[in-house]
Amino acid sequence: LLKNSAKHVRLSPFVDSKPFATAAANRERNRLTLARTHGLDLKAPWLITVAMMRKDRAKLPSFQQLATALSKVQTHFQLVVAGAGAAQSEVIQLLTQAIGKRFKHLGLLDEISVANLYAAGDLYVWPAVNEAFGVSFLEAQAAGLPVLASRHGGVPDVVLDGVTGRLVRPNDSNALAST
Repeated sequence: LLKNSAKHVRLSPFVDSKPFATAAANRERNRLTLARTHGLDLKAPWLITVAMMRKDRAKLPSFQQLATALSKVQTHFQLVVAGAGAAQSEVIQLLTQAIGKRFKHLGLLDEISVANLYAAGDLYVWPAVNEAFGVSFLEAQAAGLPVLASRHGGVPDVVLDGVTGRLVRPNDSNALAST
């Protein structure tokens, strides 16, 4: 909220959508390039996660819930994660133990590479444990990628359930896995 005289004005969240729209226009090329570069399975749906790997009350618990949820999914998929941070080794171990070869970590990517990753994916998935907002949801949607997240904090302000994605009960790995 911005103070404007005696009024408060609500500003909707935003990102510069141009790099994401450009990436979306080149979806197939981006998908082929990523598959070749990182050994990704072109026949599997790609679940995308872009998040910092921090040991705080939001990021690490979200990765833990993601691992729990995805370990319950029996259908074929490829989880592609971009991000780095102090909890990186713990996150990699967690996801590898949960889903094995279906997990691929790309590390820290620049803005264009992140946009290309979103555009190449089939679903952005992030549990959003204790997430106040989540710019990654806006970025994913700007690239045309639907979102699966928990209905927590400011997430419902940027993900329209049933329109731009699906929102599930917070802290419910079963709901996340079955959606």
